[in-house]
Amino acid sequence: MSQEIRRELISRNLGIIPINHGKVYAFQIALPDSEKQELSLERSQAIESSLLQHQSNLVSLILRRTESYGDDIEYELVYGAEWLQVAQQLDIEMLWAWVFDMTDEQALAAKSEFSQLFGSSIYAPTGTEQSSGDSANLEQMLDRKLQATADSIKQVLAASLDKFKEDFDEKLKILHYGLDQLKSNFSEISELSIQINQLREQIEVVGLRPTGLRSQKRLSFEGNKINLLTASEQEITDLLSQVGTQTKQIKAALEAIAHWQNPGKTLTWANLERSAKVGSKDKDKISGFAQGTLDRLRLIGEI
Repeated sequence: MSQEIRRELISRNLGIIPINHGKVYAFQIALPDSEKQELSLERSQAIESSLLQHQSNLVSLILRRTESYGDDIEYELVYGAEWLQVAQQLDIEMLWAWVFDMTDEQALAAKSEFSQLFGSSIYAPTGTEQSSGDSANLEQMLDRKLQATADSIKQVLAASLDKFKEDFDEKLKILHYGLDQLKSNFSEISELSIQINQLREQIEVVGLRPTGLRSQKRLSFEGNKINLLTASEQEITDLLSQVGTQTKQIKAALEAIAHWQNPGKTLTWANLERSAKVGSKDKDKISGFAQGTLDRLRLIGEI
């Protein structure tokens, strides 16, 4: 089954659209304390053997995007803690994963279903062992798992959405009643009546807006960009502060720029991106310097 067909299947069964399926950097994945597990020696050795043989995981992790752990961490683990724990211990650089946007309720339901259906089993078939019949059985098992997960998520969301809609509708009625009272009391002031009608229209538009989507921060900078090759640390610090960069990220950005200005190195956007993306053991990695800080540097500077 192709990746496109699998992506469509997951979207249809789970009701949530996967953002990506591919390899992500292991150091960018957060493992919540509640998910950490004590692995038996046999289990740990089995996973370690598979990871070392293939230099990646044969069972994809389930991740969701997050902003809760700082700039260095882009994802939070939903399922696959055992694989992630051993991979990070072995310093495996990249891991296969499905990436979603999930609410806390969706993540909890998905985690429960995956644990019940997959448990902690591990199976890494070789090319000679995996027949077309095995592939068909695996796809059928995944289909059943995805459908069960979708049912669980829908049950959790249905109760939450019904309660939210009931509360929202009640508050909207109260607000409209207040506007009617205000309009009747000041009906002789035509300009105020027009403003009240405009406010009512805006409220109705908000009431129809989909909920549950995470807002995306949009960065903006209206000043003149500085040349990072010649700018002083104070100039860079001032402009990064203007676009909402935290102190520790500013420090990391200055370290990254200084690193690539050392003899034998070249300060370029490609090299700065390398410092933001490579694993923690790489000599060009700058602690605390990640994609969010790099985006702000591009916003205020040029090379």
